Order: sequence, then C-alpha cells, then structure tokens
Amino acid sequence: MAFGYGFPNLNDDQKHARRVLLDFYPQVAQWSALAVFALFQFAFLFSWLTCRGLAYERPRSPSFSKRTERTWLKASQQSWDKLLWWMKKPVFPNWGTTGEWVGGGVWTTWLLYLSFAQTGNDYMHLTKRFGIIGASQLPLHYLLALRSPYSPIQYLTRLSHEQLKAPHQALGRIIYLFFLLHVAFYLNGFVQLGFLAKRIKDKDVILGLLSISLFTILSTTSLEPLRRWNYRVFFTTHVLIASTVLVPLYFHVSHIRPYILETIAVFLLHQILRILSTKIFPGTITLLPGTQLVQIRIPLSSSSTALKWKPGQHVYLRHPSPSTSLFRLQNNPFTIASLPAKDKQLLLIARTLNGTTKHLADLARSLSSRDGGIHASIPLTLEGPYGASSHVPNLVAFDRILFVAGGVGATFVVPVWRSVVEESGSGDAAASSVVNRVRFIWAVRKLAETRWVFPESASISTSGSEMHATTAPVEIFVSRPSGADLQVNANGDADDIELAEHDQLLGFEEQMHSLRKGVVVHSGRPKMDRIIEEVFGKGLRVAVLVCGPRGLVEEVRERVGWWVGRGAEVWVHEEVFGW
Repeated sequence: MAFGYGFPNLNDDQKHARRVLLDFYPQVAQWSALAVFALFQFAFLFSWLTCRGLAYERPRSPSFSKRTERTWLKASQQSWDKLLWWMKKPVFPNWGTTGEWVGGGVWTTWLLYLSFAQTGNDYMHLTKRFGIIGASQLPLHYLLALRSPYSPIQYLTRLSHEQLKAPHQALGRIIYLFFLLHVAFYLNGFVQLGFLAKRIKDKDVILGLLSISLFTILSTTSLEPLRRWNYRVFFTTHVLIASTVLVPLYFHVSHIRPYILETIAVFLLHQILRILSTKIFPGTITLLPGTQLVQIRIPLSSSSTALKWKPGQHVYLRHPSPSTSLFRLQNNPFTIASLPAKDKQLLLIARTLNGTTKHLADLARSLSSRDGGIHASIPLTLEGPYGASSHVPNLVAFDRILFVAGGVGATFVVPVWRSVVEESGSGDAAASSVVNRVRFIWAVRKLAETRWVFPESASISTSGSEMHATTAPVEIFVSRPSGADLQVNANGDADDIELAEHDQLLGFEEQMHSLRKGVVVHSGRPKMDRIIEEVFGKGLRVAVLVCGPRGLVEEVRERVGWWVGRGAEVWVHEEVFGW
C-alpha cells in the first residue's frame, strides 16, 4: 500500500491497543473546541483592557490633533482591528472570508493530524480513524446550528446565529470530507483484500453507504447557487436529512454511538427551545399601495412578552395558506421593523417575490377582496426573536454613526436608528447631540417604498412606527423616481403585472408631499465613497450599520476598509440579503 500502510496481522492485545487509540483521539478532537472558545475569551479580555486603556488616554479636549497621538496601546488596537478586518475580507466573491478559510484550514489540519497520529502502518486503523474523527465533530456541528439565544456557543463567542452560520457550513464540509475519506479508504481496502462483493451486502456497510449518500445530498443542496435557485428545496432537504441521517449512523457501528447520542440530544434541545419560543399572534396582512411590499401588523397587549423584543431582531413566520386554513410548514425570517415597547405592535415588511412572499401577497389580496377592504385579523405563528441586536455595542458612545439601508434592508436599520435618535436621552440637548452625530442613508427603487416609515399624512403624529416625532434627518436615494415597477412577480401571470400597474403606480410629486420635514430626497444611487469620506474624520470613532443587497454591502465594506487600513477606529455590522 502507499505511504507504508498495509494490512498487518494483529493479535488480541494489539487490537485492544488500537481500540484504545480509536476511542482516545476522537475525544481529543471533540474537546479541542474548548481551546477555540478559550481564544475568544482572551480576545474579549484583550479588547476590554485596550478599550479601558484608550478611554484613559483619550483627552477630553475635542481637538483632533491631540486625539491622534499614537501610543503603543492605540497601535496594538489598530493592528488588532486591521487583522479582524482582513479576516472578514472575502477571498473570492461568494467563496467565504479569509477568516473562514484560515480557521477551516487550521481545524482541518488539526483533525488530519489526529487521524494519522499513532496509526503506524495499519491501513484499517487509519480508515476507522477518519470515520470516528468525523463523527466526533457532529455535536459541535449541530450546536453551531442552534439558533436559540440560549445556545452555549452564542454565549461563549458573543456571535449571533446568523454569524455562526459560516463556521457551521465550514465544519459541515470538513465532516463530509472525513466521511468521504472513511468510505473511500474502506472500499479501497475491500478491493485490495478481495472481499468487496461479500462486505457490500453486510448491514454496517449498507448503513454506511446510505449515510454518505444522505450527506452528499445535504452538502449538494447547501451550495449557494442551489440555495439561491430554490431556497425551499434547500431548507426542506436540510431539515429532513439533518434529522434522519442520525438513524443510519447510530446503527452503522457501535463505536460512534456516544457522539450520535450527543448529537441527538442537541437536536432535541433545539426543537424544544424552538417550541418554547413559538407563539400565535393575531395580525393583519396588507399590500402597501405603489410598492411590491407586504406589510404585517401585529398589535401587542400590555402583558405581551413581545414588548421586550429589541431593535434589529427577527422572527420566523408561519402563515395560513391562501387556499386552506391550515398552517404552512415552511417558515421564513422577517425583521421586526418597529420598536415593540414603544409602538405596542410588531411590524414586518417583505418584498413580494416568488415563493412564500408571493403567497403572502396573494393572501393579502384575498382577504382584502373577501372582507371589502377591511383589514381582517388572522392567526400568525411567530418563532423567535433571534438576531445579533444583543451583541450591538452602545452606539451613542461613538463620535459618528452611519446607517445605510438598501430597499427592505431598512427593516433592520430603521428600528436601530430610531432606538438611537429617540431613546438616547431624555433632554433636548442630549437628543440634539445624538442627532448631529447620526447619518441615515436609504436607497430605494421607488419613493413609495418608504411609506411604511413615512405615511401619507403630513401631520405631526406621536405614533412610534410612523416616526414623525423625531427630527433626525433621513437621506433617501430613489433609483426609479417614476414609472411602474413590474417585478412584483417576475415569473407570474400577466394579470399580476397589470394589477401592479393599476394599483401600485403613484406620481413622484404626490409621494413627495407625503414626506415629513427633515427627509431629503435624491434621484439616483448614493455615492458611498463621498458619503463615507464625509462621515469619517481624523481621530473619530465611527459605527457603521449596513443592511441591503450584497452589492451595496460590499461597496460600503470596501470604502470603510480604506479607513480601517489607515488606523480609523471603526465598528461595523453587516446584514446581507440571502442565506
């Protein structure tokens, strides 16, 4: 065999020694994750100590020349920020970040070392090691998919479920690689020994081949092109196979059962936490005139636990089918576009495309025609809330705050923006100070798409969701100032397009009159290079929140990266459309 491996004849003592090693190294592989979590704690400690030191070093005078004095502490912080920024930089478009590749490469190398260590020249020992090392990573893989805020990994890393998706995907590919090596080495060994025809009929081999086939389907449907082609296929396949593949793995061989039982425990915990976070609310579904947007309003009682939900969080919505009264199986994430505690309601906004959002739009039309235009209340099942808002720092502490939204990305940005400008201080002086440090850029296709934030009435209102009470300026950039938007259902019937032209076309001047004072409207796309240059300044600490299409987010990241490379103190949070 290659590389000195072969099929030595082992006595009972040697077989027992091999079994001891086969049990030991997977435990090392599993518990090695604690070292990664320990590195996170050291990073948090370093960041905390640095921030405390810089707070003492920062002079009270607003002079920028004094604030740019370079100390060893500031130099360390800038080097750390540059490293983190480099780690978040994409290697290739849609191919992951540098950090994902470095982290995945280091972890794969470590697991490969644990697979080869002390295997001697025993080919079957190496083959078995690949399989059990891969199985040892399954509990961690399922923990990374746990989207509940009670997830221990979220607590240890201070990362949200959305941010943990990348390591979840990377570890899934690593596990698949080790299982492939396990299967390929075993089949090659059977061929070399001349009993493939016999072993292929045995139960353990059949279950192993079934398991790798399920993992292959799971990995294939998880590829980004397929996710973008049909998210429902990906989601359904992912959920079904992730829950069923554990059965053939459990009965494959007894040695991996402890890891499979741990994985089953994590899976059951996930389901229990999802059930506990799922509630039914009465709400209304309507179409916003002049737009492709579907609006869902859910009023909250004074005793509702949803009043404690935070800006920027999202929920998973299950809704009744337009043709039946039964709840649909699939659920989709919707950002909470309101401040629940202040508005006493949950506001969800979605752009009408194909799939679930089209069903929502059809349901809104059906309810409107059936009830004579009255917004009838229907039961809606919400699971959550989830999201990264609990990991957002105190934005008021920054010298400048830049909010950038593209289209319905404002559903994430607007509540966080409101929480800053409306709740940062009780006095007028405090509120004015914050407003002067905030800039909100919103790029939309049609001005009518802003109507869920700025209703038609120009009168002053105290309704939190309508936001007439705040005087914070908003800059809206409209790429299509006139004409109907015919993308309500790109693959739908002509009747849908005709309805869009008839019901959704509003004049630009008419829309302008509906906006409140403080809103500045521009025609065309925002020039992010100029905007970011105006926001950043010498010695300033800047917070940037951006949510929208991938192109907009990447443009903002590229422009902000230029300032990070020059030592600017920047905190950035990005939300990109898509899974």
